[in-house]
Amino acid sequence: MTIVNNRGKRFRVPDATIKRLPLYLDKLILLQQAGVQEVSSRQLATSLDIKASQLRHDFHYFGGFSKPGRPYLVDKLVPALREIIGIDEPVPIVIAGAGHLGNALANYRNFERQGFPLLGVFDVDADLVGREIRGVTIRPMSELADFIRERGIRLGVLTVPLDVAQIVADDMIAAGVTGLWNFTPTEIKAPDHVIVRNERLAVGLMCLSFKTKRIGMPEEMR
Repeated sequence: MTIVNNRGKRFRVPDATIKRLPLYLDKLILLQQAGVQEVSSRQLATSLDIKASQLRHDFHYFGGFSKPGRPYLVDKLVPALREIIGIDEPVPIVIAGAGHLGNALANYRNFERQGFPLLGVFDVDADLVGREIRGVTIRPMSELADFIRERGIRLGVLTVPLDVAQIVADDMIAAGVTGLWNFTPTEIKAPDHVIVRNERLAVGLMCLSFKTKRIGMPEEMR
């Protein structure tokens, strides 16, 4: 990913670094809640099972956050990372699909803690429409696009059936969504300005099974 620093210089940040930033933030929030004021790069890295040199290298892309040899100030690092990640202000989300998975995601309270309040849940099932999930009313899918436009929502979650996944994604994108978290078992086609993150739950289990099956096998058979 290409970013621009405060001097106008453009440079690339590795995707691996970007994926680690939320892990750093999550751990720092827990430290903040526990009343911890300072943490060293070694302490923070060890708690996440990574090398301190890797953590410092990741932070170097964004200015380092502290002087060499000095610990990080938790109360300053948390808002700095929130701003970099883009959640210094709440980023509302909507969920398309109120089935078992959509319901489970809607009930996950940590989304709000991390800055992603759930504003809407949508479904075509008349038996589900009108019900509430943690105070959020399930609305008919026909209201999805207008809801997104009126509230300026940029992030959407897809948990709809396979055969309508692309249609619903197209509607969300046309309404203004620029980030899709896709839990459907299909690849979503999207314009270049839209970021799609695909989650394959079954694939994750298969990978886990593959690795566990090989524990104890001779190295040449792995």
